[in-house]
Amino acid sequence: MQYDRRQGILKLLTEQQSATVKELAAKLFTSEASVRRDLDALEAEGYVHRVYGGVVLAKAGNHITPIGLRDGDNAAEKNLVAAQAAKLVCDGATILLDASSTARRILKYLDGVRDLRIFTNNLRVFREIGNLDARVWCTGGLYNEQNHAFIGPAAEDFIRSISADFLFFSSEGISEEGDISDVSEEETALRRIMLQRAARKYFLCDSSKIGVRRNFIVCNRTELDGVICNAPLPWENG
Repeated sequence: MQYDRRQGILKLLTEQQSATVKELAAKLFTSEASVRRDLDALEAEGYVHRVYGGVVLAKAGNHITPIGLRDGDNAAEKNLVAAQAAKLVCDGATILLDASSTARRILKYLDGVRDLRIFTNNLRVFREIGNLDARVWCTGGLYNEQNHAFIGPAAEDFIRSISADFLFFSSEGISEEGDISDVSEEETALRRIMLQRAARKYFLCDSSKIGVRRNFIVCNRTELDGVICNAPLPWENG
C-alpha cells in the first residue's frame, strides 16, 4: 500500500511537476499525514524536493515551481531582505517590482513613505498594497496563474514605456560568479527590460539562492547597484 501510494505521488508529480500536500492527499484518497510521511521518504531517496506547503519533483529543478509553493520558503530570510531593501526607498520615489515573493514583501515595510509610484507585473501587489500612500500601475499582458504574474509582449511594451528610480527583483539563483538566473524564459525577458528602465537596480537574495544556476541568465551582479542578501556572498569572502 505504501509503495503504491508513493508511486502514485511520483506519477502525479511527473504529470504536473509540483503539488501541495492537500492536493496529493485528495487525489490519492489518503490523509495529509500519510502523504507527509511518504514525501519524507521520497525526499530521502532523492526523488522529490520539499517546499513550504508542498513538493516538486527533484528532476524538475529547471521547471517553474508555483509561487504558492515557494512563497513560504525561507520566509524569515526573505522578510529580512525586503526590510533592508525598503530602507532605500524615499518619499516620492517610483519603484518597479517584479513578480517575486521577496519583492512583494517590501510593501509591508514602506509604511510612512509618502507619495510612492509603483509599477509591477505582480497581481498580488494590488491585493496587499493596504493603506500605503501609493499609486500603482499594472503592466497587463498574458496572465500566468501559477506565479500571479503578467508576462509576454504586452507586459514588455508597458515596461519599455516607463522610467523608475528603483528596481527590486529576485529570481531562482545567483552563481558564485554573480550570474543571476531563472527557470522562466518569459519572466527573464521581462526582467531584462526592467533593468533597462530603472536608475538603481537591486537583486533580492535569500541564502537559499546562493550557488544556484538555472537555464536563463537575467544579468550579472556587476550590472547592478547592489545585491541585498541575508548572508555573506561568495565574492565578499575573498
